[in-house]
Amino acid sequence: MRKADMSVQGVIFDLGHTLMYLDSTWPAVFQHGVADLAAFVARQGLAVDGQAFARTLLDRRAEGFAQARQTKREVTAEASMRWTFSHFGLADPGAALVTGAIDAFFAYEEDRWLAFPEALPVLRELARRGLRLGMFSNATHDPFIQNLVDRLGFRPWLNPALSSAGTGIRKPDPAAFAPILAAWGLPPEPVVVVGDTLDADILGAQRAGMRSVWVHSREDARQEGNETDQSVPATSIMPDAAIENLDELLTCLEWL
Repeated sequence: MRKADMSVQGVIFDLGHTLMYLDSTWPAVFQHGVADLAAFVARQGLAVDGQAFARTLLDRRAEGFAQARQTKREVTAEASMRWTFSHFGLADPGAALVTGAIDAFFAYEEDRWLAFPEALPVLRELARRGLRLGMFSNATHDPFIQNLVDRLGFRPWLNPALSSAGTGIRKPDPAAFAPILAAWGLPPEPVVVVGDTLDADILGAQRAGMRSVWVHSREDARQEGNETDQSVPATSIMPDAAIENLDELLTCLEWL
């Protein structure tokens, strides 16, 4: 029988492919992002080839993903965008120009994220049961994540809702979860992490001393590719439970 002090008191969710899904493909997302950014750059009247600019940003973001996987410190979309402007001879672009370029690049992707039908009912039921609910997403642009949390209706249920772009720290570094535990005033033991990545969500939960539930997702779900920490054997990343659909979480937490 479970010890009373081990009952679940809080749940930290991942966002992408856990509470929401991408109603598109990553090749389409990149294609639209490049085209929309190129068009934005052309409208600014800069002496810059818009397509070359957008492709350079895409390459820089790929380098940023690789660096972030190694260091567990986020390389933000703003940093990548400012580097790209500097590469094309504009060393100090104004904030409005940078923000406009980032918004153009992410516009199509942001529209294609949709909430899983069961996400809001599950969040409402867990809140009704008295659990603390929060979210942490590995992401390069915090405003992008916060906009989605608002648009998809998650804001009333997720407190706090954080991203690696906002805190600087990426999962599976256990420090990523520390601000949520501090806000709740809870130790890690009664908290469960729910996410779709073994190498970020589940490994991060293990390292932080929390339990974990793995939500299966498509193999091509993550644009960053495999984030596995090569110092940790893949067979050691074992969740406490695994589910196919989010609505299974309600029963899962009762016996976890």
